[in-house]
Amino acid sequence: MNLQMGSQRFVDVEIPLLWGTRAVVQDRDNHLSVINLDGPKARLEILADKPAPKARFTPTFDGFTILSRHGDELYSYSPGDKKLSTTSIGLPDCQVRPDAIWVGTNRFSGNMISGFGVGISVTETGIGMGTSLPPNLAELVV
Repeated sequence: MNLQMGSQRFVDVEIPLLWGTRAVVQDRDNHLSVINLDGPKARLEILADKPAPKARFTPTFDGFTILSRHGDELYSYSPGDKKLSTTSIGLPDCQVRPDAIWVGTNRFSGNMISGFGVGISVTETGIGMGTSLPPNLAELVV
């Protein structure tokens, strides 16, 4: 996949931003989409800054919160700020801005990432750039 996200350029990268087990992509109109890759089948949760069809969610003041199949809050998304945030799944906030991608207090700006499974990988224990695909994720087909 080749795309621009914030000020980052991803060339021949399978997943530009992996936030836990969720692939985050941005379209040409700067809308974000989030795909949950946990399990045998990928599940679309956010499509072009809106809750995806069949996604469980609840509205918030500045966006919406994605819910688990059991109704537990997983993470919130603010479309105006392009910001993903959570306390329940233990990941730092992630924000895609025109000038940078922010992960927690880390700023990625003006990078080109080429030829990796994952461009920027965010886990509960750290952040990596140019990493391989983690095992046991559903295949992301674009």
